[in-house]
Parts: sequence; structure tokens; C-alpha cells
Amino acid sequence: MTYASRYLRSLLGLAVITVFFTALGLSAPLRLATLAPKDTSFDKALRRMGQTWKKETNGKVELMVYAGGSQGSESELIKKMRINRLHAALLSGIGLSEIDESAAVFQKVPLLYRSLEELEYVMKEMAPVMEERIREKGFVVLSWIDSGWVRVFSKNEILTPSDMAKSKLFTWSGDPKQTDLLKKIGFRPVAIDSTEIVSSMTTGLIDTVPMPPFYALATQTYNTAPHMLNFNYAPITGAIVISEKMWLRFSEEDRKAMKAAAIETGKEMTASGREESEASIRVMRDTWGLKVSELDDASRDQWQTVAKEAYDYIRGNTVPAEVWDKMVQTLEEYRSAN
Repeated sequence: MTYASRYLRSLLGLAVITVFFTALGLSAPLRLATLAPKDTSFDKALRRMGQTWKKETNGKVELMVYAGGSQGSESELIKKMRINRLHAALLSGIGLSEIDESAAVFQKVPLLYRSLEELEYVMKEMAPVMEERIREKGFVVLSWIDSGWVRVFSKNEILTPSDMAKSKLFTWSGDPKQTDLLKKIGFRPVAIDSTEIVSSMTTGLIDTVPMPPFYALATQTYNTAPHMLNFNYAPITGAIVISEKMWLRFSEEDRKAMKAAAIETGKEMTASGREESEASIRVMRDTWGLKVSELDDASRDQWQTVAKEAYDYIRGNTVPAEVWDKMVQTLEEYRSAN
């Protein structure tokens, strides 16, 4: 089946669903998509949120969840929300930064946060700024989420930045600034869609990928990348977002109930995501033979040096200067108080 025919079939399917619900006097389903694999805790949490939305709005909201990347990459999810083929999504910090580059400060800056407590504080303090910027782009943030730390998975053992410089490193396609940054600090990035990671590892197009451990387990990435560097490369962050056009169709009372349910879902995802991240490492190590490497002080210093070299480029490029400066100020406030 050609791409054009699949596209037409998809449009016809959505049209049939819309007509069916209209004939019954009901609202058409609110369509939410995510890369989180089907039947994972994130997928189940979103479905429970949908049940709460339906209950709290007296049946006016019928949520359909498309999990496992079935609707494409995060770039495609954003495009589909803009043209109303999708209405909402659970996006990672990478996807959010495609809506507004300020969100990169939560996930795309390596070795910035020393602890999840630091991240929580910065996200809470900066949320109003981020949400306003994202709303100006046509999307509403319903809930912020974090899920532990990205780890580096690779075909060959990586301990130092020099080791990584020899590898073929995955980076997200459609993000030339991030690709340029990785090149500037001495790496060899290969830009591909996130949905192509597994196949690209198999073919050798890439051999190193920073990713959440629970995603590495779900996709069996440990088969082609049997080494993991156990350090906090970057936090895993994200948010549940909805197109503003769809959001404003609901009454203020319904929006209040939906937002409250989304916030609780975000808290649930954060707790389960952090736990599953560490549990996934144990399963891959103990059951599937993943080789976990730890950093010594000298190697850690090398990584910190490379990260600090990147920060001058990140400010004003990957992250808007005013957002970066506010983040630095907020982070320094937290560290001074703790």
C-alpha cells in the first residue's frame, strides 16, 4: 500500500468515526498519541485519565489513545495536532522543544542537573514561562512529567567522551541545532527518527543511543547495544499537551476537571517512570546480560568538562538566552538553599 493510499485510508477512517459519533449526538473522540509502548504503565495511565475525563465531563470527552508510535514520530504527532488529525499527545522534552525550543532546557542539556530534586525545583519554577511560550505556539500543557535519567546504550563499551567520539551516535532528526552542538563538542551524530532507532542499530547505521532504560527494555535495544554507561546523562522529561483549538471547545468547568485529572496522571507517571527506569536496568543486567559500566572520578571529570564546553553554545542557540539565564538563576537558588 502506498503512502498516499494509507494517508487517504486514515482520513476516511477518521471521517467515518466523526460521522458515527455525530449521528449519535456525541462528540467525536479526542485522539491522543504517544511513543510510549502499548500496555506500559504510561499507556495505562493515559487510558485511566481518559476514563476520568469521561466521568468528570458526563460523557462529553471520549479519549482514544494511540500508543507505541503508531501515529509516527513526535514531529509527526505535532504536525497532526496542528491540522486536527490528532488533538493531544504525551511528548518527551525533545518533542516539546520542537514546539518551543525553550523546553530543551529540561532534557537536551547533558549533565546539567545533579539530582531529580534539582530538576523538580527548576521545572516547577519555570513552568509558567514554558507554558506561556508553548501556548503562543497553539498548544496547552496539561501536566509535566519526569521519569528518571537517560542512559547511554552502545554496541561497544563507552566510558569517556573520547570513546563516544568514535561511535555513531543517534540524534533526533529535524533538530539541526542539536546535531550541530554534538559535532562542535567532538561527536559524530546520525540524525534519524526515533521510530527508526531499533532498525538502525540492527543495520549498523548507529551504534550508540542515549535513551530511557524502560524504552531500551521494551524495544530490546540491549540485543544490539549490550553496554550501558551508568551515569545521569540527562533527565527524561515530558508533558501531556493538547491543541489550544480543541481545548477551547470545552467549557471552563470541563477544562478544570480535565486539567486536574491530567496533573494527577502526571504525578502517577513520574513515580512509576522513575521506578521502572531503575527496575528496567536490573532486568536487562540480571536476565539479559546487559553490561553496566560505572564512571571513575577521572572519567566523570572528562564528561563534565565536555558538558561545560557545550553550555556556551547552548545558550542562545539550543535554548533562548533569556530562558537559559532564568534556569541558571533558578538552579543557583536551589543549590544555595540546599
